[in-house]
Amino acid sequence: MRLIRIIILLILIIGAQVSQAQNNTISPYSRYGLGLYEQNGFGRGLAMGGTGIALQARGHVNNINPASYALIDSSMVLFDVGLHLDYEYISTYLDDGDKTNGNISYFSLAVSGTRKWAFSFGIAPYTSTGYTIRTREYLSGGGQTTYISHVEGIGGLTRVYAGLGVQLGNRTAFGMNASVLFGPKTQRQAMVLNASDIFSIYVENTDYYVGGKLDFGLQHKISTSKKSDLTLGVIASTPGILRCDRTEKATNTFISGVTDTIYYDDDDYDRYTTLPMTCGAGVAYNYNERLTFTADFNYNPLSKLKVSDKRSKLIDNQTINVGAEYIPQRLGRKYDLTFRAGASYESGTYRVDDYRLKAISGSFGVGFRIRTIRFNTFCSYRQQGTKANLLVLDQRIRLGLNLTYIDYWFQKRKFY
Repeated sequence: MRLIRIIILLILIIGAQVSQAQNNTISPYSRYGLGLYEQNGFGRGLAMGGTGIALQARGHVNNINPASYALIDSSMVLFDVGLHLDYEYISTYLDDGDKTNGNISYFSLAVSGTRKWAFSFGIAPYTSTGYTIRTREYLSGGGQTTYISHVEGIGGLTRVYAGLGVQLGNRTAFGMNASVLFGPKTQRQAMVLNASDIFSIYVENTDYYVGGKLDFGLQHKISTSKKSDLTLGVIASTPGILRCDRTEKATNTFISGVTDTIYYDDDDYDRYTTLPMTCGAGVAYNYNERLTFTADFNYNPLSKLKVSDKRSKLIDNQTINVGAEYIPQRLGRKYDLTFRAGASYESGTYRVDDYRLKAISGSFGVGFRIRTIRFNTFCSYRQQGTKANLLVLDQRIRLGLNLTYIDYWFQKRKFY
């Protein structure tokens, strides 16, 4: 009972941290749509370029393809926590800025009921919003009168999922994740007017989203020789539905310090955002349980995403991920010492002035095990955008640490 209480308390603490501390970015591109999408997957897959559609492992949790849960060892219980430290640098031809930020990445729990099925539960960020834009603009109809506009965006969506993986024979597994998405996206704008009667206007709009979606996965293993095998995987999601509650308010503050509420609206009008169907396919080749190569392709038709933000010009995004994993023979068996690397390419989710905001990234990592705790570390670099055409170049370095506590609940001990 004490262990169960500790688990519940840990889930509540991490869930609160993940849902409230979503400012994982300073990218102005997080202004569009639902924000910047966080990379799916946990420690092992993140070090391998974000791959995971065809990855299988008995001692790792892979939420990219829920079919992989079925391969978790039948006696294992896995507690998984991810941490990260980011350094983000944005730049244009005229200015630049940076930010260092640390946060909890995710939490997951995986339990194998029998040799045929396993269950997983987890909490992780789904999108992140965090930007600041400061401009000087002319007042409409005011001649040469200008005002300073300071726009700030914060928030993001959190994903809570529960999944099940089932073996359909010796070589095929099927899985499903049911996810609940929730969280706010807030934009605050302060406008300071420089005129004879100096005053400022503050406007705040908040969209709070609640909804869900279903994700399905399938994996099939093919033996190519006595020492090697090939795994094929596919994933797909149903269209998701998000209910949006909007709050709008505006205040006017004079130089004297008097503040007057100009407008406030907390309407009950039902707004809904439809998440498009997504799909993906992957392949993984394993040789002698020491060398693994994997590749994924994902398709997300974001042009069909319906949001109330009219500025959003979202386009269909295709992602290609590749990764590799190597376990040295001398130390690999004893310490689970593992080396990983990967890369990915995104065709872009936004289009600005006919320029597609593509993104590239690379990663490498090391994994090892000390008794019942597995450590997976990784370092990744991601670049999106460009300085050309008066756009913004966004670069991010992320250091990640994944801790997996391995327990054995279903072993029967015999004494002779």
